[in-house]
Amino acid sequence: MTPTPLGGGPASSGGRRSLPAGARPVTGRDVDADPDADGMALAAAAVTGVFLGPRVAGTAVWVAAACSRAVACPGVGGPFRPREEGGGSAIVGVLVLGALLASGAAAASVRAAAVRGGVLVGRAGQPARVEVAATVAEEPRRTRYGASWVVLTVTRVGLAGRSFRTRERAGIVLSPDLPHDGRLAVGDRLRLRASVAAARWGDPLGGRPPVLLRHPVVEDRAPPRGAALRLSETVRDAARRQALGGLAPERAGLLVGMALGDTALLPAELERDFRAAGLTHLTAVSGANLAVVLAAGLWPARMGGAGRPALAAVGIVLLVLLVVVTRWEPSVLRAGVMAGLVMVGVATGRGPGGRRALCLAVVVLLLADPGLAGDLGLQLSVAATAGVLWLGPAVAGSLPDRVPERARKADGMTLGAQAAAVPAIALALGPVSLAGLPANLLGLPLAGGPMLLGVVAALTAPVAPWVATLACRLADPFLAGLVAVARWAASLPGGTVTLRTGSRRPGRGGRPRAGGGGVAASRRSRPTGRSGEDAMTTAGGDPGAG
Repeated sequence: MTPTPLGGGPASSGGRRSLPAGARPVTGRDVDADPDADGMALAAAAVTGVFLGPRVAGTAVWVAAACSRAVACPGVGGPFRPREEGGGSAIVGVLVLGALLASGAAAASVRAAAVRGGVLVGRAGQPARVEVAATVAEEPRRTRYGASWVVLTVTRVGLAGRSFRTRERAGIVLSPDLPHDGRLAVGDRLRLRASVAAARWGDPLGGRPPVLLRHPVVEDRAPPRGAALRLSETVRDAARRQALGGLAPERAGLLVGMALGDTALLPAELERDFRAAGLTHLTAVSGANLAVVLAAGLWPARMGGAGRPALAAVGIVLLVLLVVVTRWEPSVLRAGVMAGLVMVGVATGRGPGGRRALCLAVVVLLLADPGLAGDLGLQLSVAATAGVLWLGPAVAGSLPDRVPERARKADGMTLGAQAAAVPAIALALGPVSLAGLPANLLGLPLAGGPMLLGVVAALTAPVAPWVATLACRLADPFLAGLVAVARWAASLPGGTVTLRTGSRRPGRGGRPRAGGGGVAASRRSRPTGRSGEDAMTTAGGDPGAG
């Protein structure tokens, strides 16, 4: 979905938030005209540091530089004294940017060194089989041939009677014929034996698994240790059953995908139609889902007279619940950090606008997990959100005055997201859906209802099935409309164009996810019979699906 800027307020405001009753508006610069060069500089410094870290030798140098910059910044006088000292402000700005660049480089360099030194990486290509203890790190992805592409976090490796503790990522393809006791979920613990091979699509930061476990034999499986993961899977399983019980199969799969990002029930034919129509972002949970849920949850609290701290507390609870249930995909993390910053603003009456919140979210996520830098889902989510916040107001302002204001804002958001995300799609994948623009203009107004009703159905299914059934029935007309739009757009002649040729790289975990891009693209890979690598490539062939 075209991402709703979680900096608050309409997209066309450039990030201006509406404040609760009693809050004093923050006066100052015109945020409509301000591109927030400071925020963009912060994000650019962090991105540059993460890019340079694995490519420039000397982890210790980067760490030392980060520490020295952190110490130097307060030493110059902090963020307040330079205002009185004139040129000191520029010095502090340079030091802050240098600290961010060095911190990003240090984090990425440490991560790259850990990836290179992994136990399994050292065993890649050797004939001996290893025993692996691991947990499922990401939601399993359906491949073209019915198998499951699973990304594991390996914690122990056994070889020749010796056991090695480790923490590294590995990819594995599990055939439906393998006895792994049904559907795997995030957090499930596996013990298996397999041979180790280097992955074709590995990256220095380990965002994509650097090794594949081939010819696996699953010896044991256990549920997740954490209560949050067990609760999450309980909610998701109940939502699947409730949707299947109250809706036609294709609409049930679409509802669960829109609400939870789970496309296990989505028929392959409908998935292809959504991909050709540029609507696969609807089945990848992103900022739009968080915005819909927060708006619906905070409205009754605000009408009840809740103060700023209470509104922030309700918002944070809703935010945590949705992030846990939707399994913290990169686009959800981006939206979650932005929403958290907004909640701070709600509680205090001050806070960053949407543009600054997006820049700070990029900084926080990359410093916390440098491997996210190579994730296509996060790249599309950030690009599309930036298009909404920076380009959306300009596009909306250029439309004729006779167009209603709501329509201008909606069209500006959609066109801004498309304009920003298409270059990222073209560079990463090649083919781009030209049908995405009319399909999104028609489909986005229908998407908000199923997103909210799907979350209501998921949360109430374990405790109040009748409420979940009612929510599914209410969502059915919207789902039918979305299916009709997708099939119409997919049938348009010349709906897809290839802007660039060349090989496509899969995203994090071997599969790109269009988390809020507003466009979609695909390129089918030809099977070569190499099960592990080609299944990973196939799993990466459907952006946004899954």
